[in-house]
Amino acid sequence: MNKILSTHQGLFLFKTEFEQESIRRSDNCYKFIYSLGGDMTYQLPHQDLTFHADQMLLLNPYDPHRQLEVAHHKFLIELNPGLINQAAKNLMNHHSADIQFAQMPQQSLQIKKWVAFILDYIDVSNGVMDASMKVFLDNSFTQLAILLMKGSVNSYYQDVQPEAYTAAGFPIYKVLEAMKESYTSNWTLDDMAAIAQLDKYRLSHVFKEKVGVSPFSWLQIYRIQRSLDKLQFTDTTILQIAMDSGFSSVSVYNRLFKKLYGMTPSYFRRLSNT
Repeated sequence: MNKILSTHQGLFLFKTEFEQESIRRSDNCYKFIYSLGGDMTYQLPHQDLTFHADQMLLLNPYDPHRQLEVAHHKFLIELNPGLINQAAKNLMNHHSADIQFAQMPQQSLQIKKWVAFILDYIDVSNGVMDASMKVFLDNSFTQLAILLMKGSVNSYYQDVQPEAYTAAGFPIYKVLEAMKESYTSNWTLDDMAAIAQLDKYRLSHVFKEKVGVSPFSWLQIYRIQRSLDKLQFTDTTILQIAMDSGFSSVSVYNRLFKKLYGMTPSYFRRLSNT
């Protein structure tokens, strides 16, 4: 069963029959790609990214990408850049540049519920594109845009909500909270394992399985998020921002920032001030 429904605000795509590998694409829209079950792998400029059931990948306009593997069903939504950026500016009006979503596995309990609701409604409606469906889709796309503002890792919101990972279990949640509270500290895997009360190898495996990235990768992502406001709203040097955020060197900071957002911190700063 394949369904494609579109309005001026976005496009809904659900497929059960498709090729595993797609051509390389770069589209003028934000893309919300959600795993309904099993692993999905996409090729991005700086990495091949795999995410699991109930996790999502968010792509920015013109981000090059290629689908490599999709388990079960293919589900994605394309969103008009104007819709996303207007919602972002209405909610967080101290920003002027277009929002950028981080290229990493992401998850949100609210978005999981939203996905279940929209799929159920379209299934009950038999996917018929009439006037009521158009109104439903446009309102749903607006809801998704709002949910993504604070339910994802992005350039407008410097926090990372650990509540999204409550399903990972209490030990993992405790580690996330501890890393948030002391993100500039020189963490070791032994430190994290002691908080989780797990063997460090077990912690690494469970953390990667449940969160989508390793414990150290999550910590570095959080450090980058905490650096965003300083990049955008202060004249602090990038070297000092990197050191203040807990990075071992500015080169590590630059490399990881580019992997996450597809640009260097200096370019991000210029973009934010235009």
